[in-house]
Amino acid sequence: MTATIPSPDDVLELLDEDASAAVPGMADAWTVLVVDDDAEVHQATEFALRDAIVCGRRIALLHATSAAEARARIAGDDDIAVILLDVVMESPDAGLALVHTIRETLGRSEVRIVLRTGQAGYAPEMKVIREYDINDYRTKAELTHTRLLTTLTAAIRAYEQIRRLSVGMRGMREIALSGVQGEIPRSVAEFASVALGRIESLVGRPIQAAFCGPTGDGGTLEDRLGILAGLGSYSCEEGALLSELRDAAWVESIRRARAQQASVFGDRTMCLFLGSRYGKEACVLVDLDRPADEMLRHLVGVLATHLRVAFENVLLLERLNFFAYFDQLTRLPNRTCFLDRLDAALARLDGGGWVLGIIDIVRFSELNNALGHRSGDALLVDVTRRLGHRLGPEAFLSRLAGDAFGVCWRTGHEEASAVLDVFATPFGVRGHAVPMRARAGFVDVVPVAGGAVELLKRANLALAQAKQQGDQHCSFYASEMEERTQSRVQLLNELRSALHLGQGLELFYQPQVRLGDKMAVGCEALIRWFKPDGEMVSPDVFIPLAEYTGLIVEIGDWVLAEACRQLVRWDAEGLPPIRVGINISAAQFREPDFVSKVLAQIHETGIDPSRLELEITESVAVDDPESVARQLKELKALGFSVAVDDFGCGFSSLGSLNRLPFDRVKIDRAFVRELTPSTAEGCIARMIVKLAESLGLKVTAEGVETESQAELLESMGCEEMQGFLYGCPMPAPTFQGWMKSRFGTLFAER
Repeated sequence: MTATIPSPDDVLELLDEDASAAVPGMADAWTVLVVDDDAEVHQATEFALRDAIVCGRRIALLHATSAAEARARIAGDDDIAVILLDVVMESPDAGLALVHTIRETLGRSEVRIVLRTGQAGYAPEMKVIREYDINDYRTKAELTHTRLLTTLTAAIRAYEQIRRLSVGMRGMREIALSGVQGEIPRSVAEFASVALGRIESLVGRPIQAAFCGPTGDGGTLEDRLGILAGLGSYSCEEGALLSELRDAAWVESIRRARAQQASVFGDRTMCLFLGSRYGKEACVLVDLDRPADEMLRHLVGVLATHLRVAFENVLLLERLNFFAYFDQLTRLPNRTCFLDRLDAALARLDGGGWVLGIIDIVRFSELNNALGHRSGDALLVDVTRRLGHRLGPEAFLSRLAGDAFGVCWRTGHEEASAVLDVFATPFGVRGHAVPMRARAGFVDVVPVAGGAVELLKRANLALAQAKQQGDQHCSFYASEMEERTQSRVQLLNELRSALHLGQGLELFYQPQVRLGDKMAVGCEALIRWFKPDGEMVSPDVFIPLAEYTGLIVEIGDWVLAEACRQLVRWDAEGLPPIRVGINISAAQFREPDFVSKVLAQIHETGIDPSRLELEITESVAVDDPESVARQLKELKALGFSVAVDDFGCGFSSLGSLNRLPFDRVKIDRAFVRELTPSTAEGCIARMIVKLAESLGLKVTAEGVETESQAELLESMGCEEMQGFLYGCPMPAPTFQGWMKSRFGTLFAER
């Protein structure tokens, strides 16, 4: 290798520069290992370096006379900076073999190796440097006193830089790996301690440091900054706010970093800015015992960038954790958090007297629809405030769902019921005084299998009972509620099984008779359910259950299909065509594909749509008048007739009837039952008949049981009757026989 050799004067100038940087009395020294089997070489090297100062430190020599001895020394000392290594010792390539051992076996990549040989050309220079990790190559004759110092200075400077970089990279690697392999800190406070530990590890010696981060939610960002963790003298400042710090220089350094939104480096201080997000920010103040060099500042700056990313991740994790366990609007614990806290508290609730409750706001959705969701949100916040004030700090308060609140507190039954008094005063919402009502279900907190989940379920059962009693009511759990619920669940499962298996469900048909000639003009299809043991379950029992669970849609689809199939069978028997009335539930009518499903049944069976009369209740008619009117018009255009069932029980305005395309009005049996000669003149039935007549609608009276009722209705102008006077609901074969036995072959024309 060709090298440019400096002049003696240049070398002397370099050495003088190094010497001037020496620290008198400094204990640290550069460790240099001399490996050579020639004792004179050891003596000459020691003599040449006796008083040498290189890069501010003295030289401490170690000696080895063989490769084996050198290996042992290197394995036991991590601070060797340079190795002056002979090539030929116990074997011609002992030195080269030792190089391989140092680099590959011992893994010592930082130590600088200067190869010295007394046999120039034995190992060609470029080949040696290329094939072995050697940092310099000299002949022994070449290494005069001056050139030895020059070579050693260059090697030590390289070692120092590599060592610093290696230490720094190890610190950075530890931080990176901690984010991948270790558990991510779940809070800023936990992250604060980890961050300080990483910074100290990178610096490589004990430091004085403080982590400044958010301590609360009130005031400005600066008002919320405080010492979350500290090292050294800062450890006694933990918990103090930034405004309370004694050292004004500390405060000023932190404020500069915050103002610049960047890390600030002084001679012996560093203030690392870790970013600001979600209304929170953090920085780390570090005091050093001596000035930081450029390399350390650079590495700390890189570390600060890494910590900034980590800090943002911790804030994000905290935010996600908040969303997982707390309600963003009211800041109350959500259902999950409420149950977790209640389970944790069950073991330490001292004695009885604790009550768990669910408070449900009545018709909250109506407020949202009328005044908008922002008004609804404002109401919920106000409800939270009132409940918190009423219940006190000891209570567990939670937002379980949209308009349902959970609460657990020590109270008696009367006091628990009185919690609904918070709704006695109207709420101020966007300039409106809005009266609101609520219902509540309560349960005594006692040890039960299933813990908080079971208690909440019991409170729900009590709430269901309160809903049946009306607004502003509350109920306490009783075991009978659960028994009724279990019975309902079992019944529902049996109903679902009967529907899916096609067993037990049957359509009965009740005749509809024209008064003028007493001819059968139609019938109403009514579903019946028989259990395997023959027991009939009343429609008054299973229909509400099906409506509550949504199963009524499937049941309604089955009724429509079965009625169409029955018409096909009757046509095959040669019976004259009659119409069949089919009840359509509100849930069916709200299905977006309702009309298409009805039409599909017509296409499948080939039934004339005019043979079917779809009966809907008043509540369906007024639920969404525009949508209902649109669908009814579509059905009528297809040929179906439409009747409004149980008329007179629910319309808020009889005028609504004029806006909907009905063909028929069915008078509810309740108004037929009250008919007597003395009440007939001003009765509701007469008004319904007159209204229908004025609108061009046909009228059918339900629940006709006596000749007197029939005569009165006929005198009012009612055209058709349905009731026990003419026939009770009966199976299809019985209905067919009834028609033949009563009317022979005479059937009314439609």
